[in-house]
Amino acid sequence: MLRIGILGGGQLGRMLLQASINYPVETFLMEKDPECPAAHLCHNFVQGDISSFDDVYAFGKDLDAITIEIESVNEEALQKLEEEGVRYIPVVCSQNYQKQDPPKKIYEDHAIPTSPFLVTQNLAGLQDHLTFLPAVHKIAEGGYDGRGVVSINKSEDVMNGLMNQRY
Repeated sequence: MLRIGILGGGQLGRMLLQASINYPVETFLMEKDPECPAAHLCHNFVQGDISSFDDVYAFGKDLDAITIEIESVNEEALQKLEEEGVRYIPVVCSQNYQKQDPPKKIYEDHAIPTSPFLVTQNLAGLQDHLTFLPAVHKIAEGGYDGRGVVSINKSEDVMNGLMNQRY
């Protein structure tokens, strides 16, 4: 039986574990919070810090494959694990959406229906696309589950909503 690990135990981790029931795999999950949404669905829960090299490496070294539930994982540990033969899915991980194709671009490239989107590089670029409003803006790095995600309904919201965010 394959031993599959998931780093992060939020809503996506929960959905991954629910889908894993259809496959002959033993599941492992690492998360700081033992009460996270996915903790009770895995075969093996490990309490640890997904941003820690030591925690991620120790978690993954005896697994057949590992995946992530959130981008804020220790990339160096994942690279070392992959070099040592632990399959890492997805193949490319970046904690910054401007350094990789955003998921919506992948949908577009494969003709998967999605809402219109655009990628801006800075605040000026965002201000150049005010005709795109209303829209939802997600910062390139560190945004998830409402953190770093702002609804922009009119041009005044651009500065009010984004002033305190890292772009």
